[in-house]
Amino acid sequence: MCHSFPTMLRGAGREWFTRLPTSSIDNFEQLSSAFLRHFIGGQRPKRPVDHLLTIKQGERETLRSYVKHFTRETLEVDDADKKVQLTTFKAGLKSREFVVSLAKNPPRTMAEMLLKAQKYMNAKDALAAIVDEERPKKEGRKTNAGDKRGSVQAIEEVT
Repeated sequence: MCHSFPTMLRGAGREWFTRLPTSSIDNFEQLSSAFLRHFIGGQRPKRPVDHLLTIKQGERETLRSYVKHFTRETLEVDDADKKVQLTTFKAGLKSREFVVSLAKNPPRTMAEMLLKAQKYMNAKDALAAIVDEERPKKEGRKTNAGDKRGSVQAIEEVT
């Protein structure tokens, strides 16, 4: 367990581990105790569940960024019920296309919601790549409204 422990660390945890003196830890119990002693003081108190209601997707924030932000904030909430997570995630969405997609086939769990979000983001990325390839080499040319409607329709079919 001592050998696999560092593979799970990132950032400050990884840095702490690499600075441990050689041969200073003899077993996993010592390692976990040293880890907790070092990081326990840096723990912040958990936020109340209603904190999730404050998380909203910004006007220009991508869905990918919102998913990361919401997930990170959820980890700071004490005893967040799965249905509350699902409801507050949907309530914070600004992406109309994605909301329409969710209304057609609502997810029942947060895992389903995140899977749908991932499929939506993948479809949007794929369509953006196609539009970029089809766009003439002229700089500054914008897609017309018909192209955009076709993209929205294709994304809805994927999700």
